[in-house]
Amino acid sequence: MRYGQELIEQLERDIETTKRAMENRQERIDNWQTDEDDCFISIRCDERQLSLCRDKISLIKDGGCAWFTEYATLDGQLVNAHWCNTKFGTSLRVEMPDGKVIWTTSCTKKGLARRGLKMVECKRPAWYCFRSSGRGMLGVYSGSYVLFPSDVNYATGEDASAEPIEMRDAE
Repeated sequence: MRYGQELIEQLERDIETTKRAMENRQERIDNWQTDEDDCFISIRCDERQLSLCRDKISLIKDGGCAWFTEYATLDGQLVNAHWCNTKFGTSLRVEMPDGKVIWTTSCTKKGLARRGLKMVECKRPAWYCFRSSGRGMLGVYSGSYVLFPSDVNYATGEDASAEPIEMRDAE
């Protein structure tokens, strides 16, 4: 796997390759060798690829880290929390440090504080993955790349620890 400057160079080569493919396709469209309607998926994928490569380069140049919203106890101890769809609606399931599990639908500062929680922002190593709510061509066309906390810092190649690099209260 490549990291840091070596990865940036690979991404820049990917950008050039994608641009050449886009120019080649446009020439074929202009010469009536293919119809633009037949290329809508590849056009979308190439545009998305260019954007992804640029975003990855920017992330690496910024140190490979990004801010993520997480939850913590009022004294600042991170908790395992995630939103779930239940028969009562969307709820936040929180595993407290003492092992107790609590559920809450509140997402306001005051409502979370009543449950002994607060929202925090944690700076963690990050990377991109593809997410889609559809399958097949719909999934390819409507999907997008999203930033997620990574186990590896792609700017340095180091393993990321379980603890965030930095933590601050969310606004």
